[in-house]
Amino acid sequence: MAQASTQTVCPNCAGTLQFDPTVGKLKCIYCDSVFTQEEAEAFFNNQTEEEQIKDSGSDWGDLADNMRAYSCNTCGAEIICDETTAATRCPYCDNTTVIEAQFSGAIKPDFVIPFAFTKQQAMDKYKGYYEKRKLIPKDFISSNHVDDIQGVYVPFWLYDGSVNVDAEFEAVDTTDTSTEIIRKIYKAERRGSIAFENVPADASKRMPDDIMDSVEPFNFTQLKPFSMTYMPGFLAERFDVEGDDDLVRAEKRVTNTAKQKTRETVKHNEVSEKRGQYQVNYTKKKYAMLPIWYLTTSWNGKQWNFAMNGQTGAFTGDLPIDYTKLGILTGIAAVAAGALLYIIMKALMPALGAALIVGLIVFFTNKGSMKPVHNATQAKEYMKGGIHLTYSQDTYIRTEKKQKMQNNS
Repeated sequence: MAQASTQTVCPNCAGTLQFDPTVGKLKCIYCDSVFTQEEAEAFFNNQTEEEQIKDSGSDWGDLADNMRAYSCNTCGAEIICDETTAATRCPYCDNTTVIEAQFSGAIKPDFVIPFAFTKQQAMDKYKGYYEKRKLIPKDFISSNHVDDIQGVYVPFWLYDGSVNVDAEFEAVDTTDTSTEIIRKIYKAERRGSIAFENVPADASKRMPDDIMDSVEPFNFTQLKPFSMTYMPGFLAERFDVEGDDDLVRAEKRVTNTAKQKTRETVKHNEVSEKRGQYQVNYTKKKYAMLPIWYLTTSWNGKQWNFAMNGQTGAFTGDLPIDYTKLGILTGIAAVAAGALLYIIMKALMPALGAALIVGLIVFFTNKGSMKPVHNATQAKEYMKGGIHLTYSQDTYIRTEKKQKMQNNS
């Protein structure tokens, strides 16, 4: 027997309601009536169980262990999807069906951030994203086509906590005189803590971690208590990565940020860490559904994946590179830098060295700008204030002096 699925319907005409990001409310796709989440929930809660559940007569014994069968509340067709699907579209009538069981009990999300951008706005952002890139192949602009674009509520774990810091650095102040280099060496000790809130880690195996990291940050001041009335019109997935497993990713990020912020408190010319203990303590874990527009395109026999933060509009995705254009740009920059230095210094070798260095910088900087997808290594956006130091001491150790070679000519 097919399991229960639900669909939020219009109280006026019984048509399909979908969440409209432009107004932040549910809107009927037939009569254009608009309802707040509270109004829709009140109507939804008054529906009887018989109205919500339809029996398609499906035999569950024929399904794979990780597949489930649901009945579409609009046309009655059977929908087959995997066990983590929380909202999907009926392949027959194209209406969104919300799997109520995925949002109940222990697996009910705590919070949601609603979509703030429509599908058309996401498409416009996509075009603007690649059209402004000068190094993109012309053929990509003219011939790539969007295979699929989906608004998906992606499951995320959000972590609150702090990092206790106990670190020691070797710090150096350098003075350069006409005859010697003087280095004053200190031992810098720091103890304290840094608090974090809502450090995110996506909890879906199907969503690439690096792409999800690259559309951050989210504005978590806009978290809302979870309601299924935000789901209609979009796809959704239940978490299939446990919170303790995602914790490892979050822990690396907050530790790296704690190290950097602690190091920044040591105000000397040179700083190197000699010893560091960074103890992560998590106080709370929250389960949230966050909005992502996910696009796939085909070009030159390859699939290209892109994503947009459905709250902020931040767009990401690696792009193809026209290496002929990149080579020309690199060459122009290198020749210009080398020629300028030669004119100033009248020396060939330094000019060639400058040309090489500038060329490499231009090449890798521009190549990197076309490959922005990355795994997050920091959690700066999720700090609650700065570092709170309980002990900060710089102790003078010694002075080192090095005589300069004298030029007798």
